[in-house]
Amino acid sequence: MSIELRGRNVLLLVLVAIVVITGVVNPRFLSVQNFLNILLQISVLGIVSLGATVLLVSGNLDLSVGSLLSLSAYIAGMMLLRGVSLPLAMLVCLSVATFFGFFNGFLTALERAHPFIITLGMMTFLQGIAVVISRGSPINGMGGLYELIGIRSIFRVPLPVVLFGGLFVLTHFFLRNFPLGRYAYAIGGNQEASRLSGIRVGRVKMALYAMNGLFVGIAALVLSGILDSALPTMGTGYELRGIAAVVIGGTPLFGGRGGVWGTLLGVFLLGLVSNSLNLMGISANFQNVVLGAIMVIAVMFQGSR
Repeated sequence: MSIELRGRNVLLLVLVAIVVITGVVNPRFLSVQNFLNILLQISVLGIVSLGATVLLVSGNLDLSVGSLLSLSAYIAGMMLLRGVSLPLAMLVCLSVATFFGFFNGFLTALERAHPFIITLGMMTFLQGIAVVISRGSPINGMGGLYELIGIRSIFRVPLPVVLFGGLFVLTHFFLRNFPLGRYAYAIGGNQEASRLSGIRVGRVKMALYAMNGLFVGIAALVLSGILDSALPTMGTGYELRGIAAVVIGGTPLFGGRGGVWGTLLGVFLLGLVSNSLNLMGISANFQNVVLGAIMVIAVMFQGSR
C-alpha cells in the first residue's frame, strides 16, 4: 500500500473517530444543520487549499495567499462602494488576484530565490498595500455580493459549498487529465529531469501560480460575500491553514505526489476538529494547540522522499 493511500486511510479513521466521539458527547454535532454549518465554514479554506494543492504537487508554495485574498477582496469592496457594477467589481477582484499569482510565478521561474522567500516578501508587500489603501478601516456592506453568495443556497446547500464542490471536481480533472496538471507532478518529482524531457518548467510554474491566484480571487469573493464586509486583514492565516490542510491530506512539501482527495480530507479534519472543540466548550487557544499537533504528526508520518 502506498504512503499516500495509507495516510488517507488513517485520516479517514481519525475523521470517523471525531464524528463518533463528538456525537456521543454532544448529539447536536450530528444534526444536518451543523454539518451544513461546517461545510460553509470550510468552503473558503477549501478553495484556498485547492490552489495550494496545485502548487505543492509541483514542489512550490505561496505564502502570500492570505494577503492577496485581503487585497483583492478590499479592492472589490471599494469598487462596489463607489457604485461600480457587481460583475465588473468581481472581474477586477479575480484579475488582481490572478495577476499577482502570475507575478509570483514569474519571480519563481527566474529561480533566483526559493519560492518560500519570494512569496514571503510578496506577503508583506501585498499586506502593506491593503493596509495603505484601506487606512485600516473595514468596508461594511458588500451589497449585491452578499445577496449573490452570502445568503443564497441550492437545494438547501449554501452556494459557497457548491462553489467549493465544483472547483474540487475541476481541479481533480485538471491534475489527472490536463497536460499542465501532469507536468505539475513531473516537476515536483524531478524538476531537472522534467526540463531535460522538454517541459518548459518556467512557463508551467507561471501558469500554476496564476491558477492559484485565480482560486484566491474566488475565495476572496466568497469570504467577503459571507461576511458582507471587506477587511484589510481578512485573509490572515489562510496561507498557513491552506498548506496545513494539503500536507495533512498527504501531499508532501517537496511535491511529486498527492491530490485533491487528500486535501478534501485535510480540510474536513480541520473543520471537524474546530467545530467539535467548540461544541465541547474548549477554548480557541487550545484549539490551535490541537490543530498544530495534528499537522506535526501528519508531516512526521509522511515518510521521506
